[in-house]
Amino acid sequence: MTDKLDNIGKLFGQRRAELGITQAEVGGRIGVGRATISKIESGKGLTFDTINRVANALDAEVTVVLTPKVRYGKALIEYIVTAISEFAKRHLLTIKEASNYLLRYKGIDFLERCYAAEHTLSVNDWVEDVTAICKRNGGGIG
Repeated sequence: MTDKLDNIGKLFGQRRAELGITQAEVGGRIGVGRATISKIESGKGLTFDTINRVANALDAEVTVVLTPKVRYGKALIEYIVTAISEFAKRHLLTIKEASNYLLRYKGIDFLERCYAAEHTLSVNDWVEDVTAICKRNGGGIG
């Protein structure tokens, strides 16, 4: 059950439903009313203490992981611009068409997420890779 902190309330609601218990029952386990559990499940009033208490009441474990954001800056931007251009050439598209397609079918996300490896490959290889990713995500090119 991993997700971003701002979605923890939804995760609590899902876990409660999995267990088949009511908001009032969860509230009773931690000494608050049903309305408070409703607020918590909507993401309001969350503190680390509250998160831990509700997690315990739902027989769940909470883990916090801090991961640094990787920023490649100018090199990543140049790579993505080049990738869009090369993709457009390969598939006989305009830059705008290629950009829209790559955004829609998660090609840009792939290029950004896998930049560390992809930018070391040949142009042909990363165009093939991003084409395959887009195809897997519902795209019709390739």
